[in-house]
Amino acid sequence: MGTGASVDAMSLGTVLRRWLRAMSASSSESPEPDYLPELPVIEWVRAGAGGADRSVSPAEFSAALLMVARDGEPGLRAVAVDALGSAEARWWLAVDEALRERWSSAPRWSRSLAAELAEGEVEVLRLVVAGCHRDGRIREAAVVHLADHAHPAALAVLALRTADWVAEVRQRARAAVDGWLRSSRGSLTQLTEMAFALRGRGQGAWLAERVEGVLRGLPLDGLEPLLAARDRRTRRAAYQAATTGGLLSVSRLITAAMKDDDLPIRSLCARSAVQAATDPAQLRGLLVSRTALVRAEALQAVTAVGDLGAAEAALPDRHPLVRAIAQAGLRRGGADPADFYRLLARREPPAPGVIAGLGETGGVEDAGLVRRWLAHPRSRGRVEAVRALRRLGVTRSADLVPLLRDESGAVTRQVVAALRHDLGALDPEMLEALLRPGNAPHVRFASYRLLTFGNAWQRLATNLRLVDDPDDRLRVGARADISAWLNRQAATTYHGPSRNLAAELDKLIERARPILGEHKVRLLRFHAGLPHQAAP
Repeated sequence: MGTGASVDAMSLGTVLRRWLRAMSASSSESPEPDYLPELPVIEWVRAGAGGADRSVSPAEFSAALLMVARDGEPGLRAVAVDALGSAEARWWLAVDEALRERWSSAPRWSRSLAAELAEGEVEVLRLVVAGCHRDGRIREAAVVHLADHAHPAALAVLALRTADWVAEVRQRARAAVDGWLRSSRGSLTQLTEMAFALRGRGQGAWLAERVEGVLRGLPLDGLEPLLAARDRRTRRAAYQAATTGGLLSVSRLITAAMKDDDLPIRSLCARSAVQAATDPAQLRGLLVSRTALVRAEALQAVTAVGDLGAAEAALPDRHPLVRAIAQAGLRRGGADPADFYRLLARREPPAPGVIAGLGETGGVEDAGLVRRWLAHPRSRGRVEAVRALRRLGVTRSADLVPLLRDESGAVTRQVVAALRHDLGALDPEMLEALLRPGNAPHVRFASYRLLTFGNAWQRLATNLRLVDDPDDRLRVGARADISAWLNRQAATTYHGPSRNLAAELDKLIERARPILGEHKVRLLRFHAGLPHQAAP
């Protein structure tokens, strides 16, 4: 598993080697035993070491790992270290922390391991767990030995220790990693993944910056393993280096822009493909990307050379940025996008993007056509119809109130946004009926919002009715809104409630007394102009 070269004990340094020997010689003075679990079976180690088995916690695995490293037979130790060599960075960080805690359960082995580190070559799995020891001097000695190993697990621990809080350990690890990078002994994939996982730590920036500098100088064949890495941050860094260096073909960039599961990578590759393409026709495949930013980049490029067909095809796009680029492209060609939207909006039924686009480009005269699609069979279509009417400035409460009962919460949210500026046209009794239990939660919440947008006393009465409501969102929201009103608006509410509303508030406040407490009840009664009433 290692390179086979023996580590010169002198490389540890006289002081460190003397301390390791002194620690190992103190075993007779401290007879306390190790407290470690029984040896696990090989299948458990294989699944747990790489973090694949989510039922195995880092703490549980670290205890078993110490036992495997100390007493496991060669095959079991080999399985453990190989699985650790392919583990994800997030798992390594968790295991590193857990091992530091678990080493307190192995005082005797800590001393015997110190002797091994001082006097001879140590097996790589033992070096790995020693590199995560709670004592910095043992970690430092382990780093010296790990520098002579090419195993991925050894490299992972060296990467961890480049961000160590002990300066001596950190410096040794950084020197070892620098040597590894100069020798180019293996793939950078794991080291890069570890580097970005450590970046947020106090001393973690060094490794990330070092790796990024190396990536910028790699040829494409050196970047290939990183371009296919499982870790998104690693792939991002690799694609950034490859695109900056102009190493990827247009077809390769288009494939990544279409298929990579990371949005920043898709966007980066789309921009790079647009810049590298010699013929805009090469970019047509990007126009059907599932990512709006990718579609937008491609559409901007093809419409810039006068491709009005692509602009017209993109008019119904679900994303406003893509629609805006398509609309601008048609205007540059002398066409009015609203004319296209009007034609498309007469189809049965139009795509939601068509309704949205008509609201963006049309005028008041288009309100009738848009209003027709308040009954669109898709909730997204109804959402866009309400939003389009708002843009056109032609919302009518008579058209929108029935949609407060819509089966979609997205629709009712848009209706609330449209009606909140026309509260005088709404019937409070109708809203209170929608607020009653038995209606769908999103319907109740829509009516609650509209009722609390009204005058201060209607808002307060609505909240008081809901302080013990079974719906969590309404109950919590009502209590929070009462507190917010008392803290910020009550003192500037200069007009008192009507006589009828005051009588209702009197009853509601008393009913809420056990929930709100005496202090809030006294404040509510004071601001509502109600006489003080002692608790029963």
